Amino acid sequence: RTTGPVSPVADALAELSAASYVVVTAGVYDLLVEVVCADDHELLNLVDTIRATPGVRETETMTYLDIRNETYNWGTR
Repeated sequence: RTTGPVSPVADALAELSAASYVVVTAGVYDLLVEVVCADDHELLNLVDTIRATPGVRETETMTYLDIRNETYNWGTR
């Protein structure tokens, strides 16, 4: 969740090398950021970095335990 305009926060987080997916959303969360980390220590450091980013109000971390299907075939409009 963010404070103030969401676009500058989204742009800052999109610059993180670990960020593979950054989306501005409507609803409970302002942004969804998918990251890939080598281990828990790297994830902890990254979460600290995200929390220190100006405009970030709070974070919620969810880790993938297993992926059963991953399809990106929705195309463009």
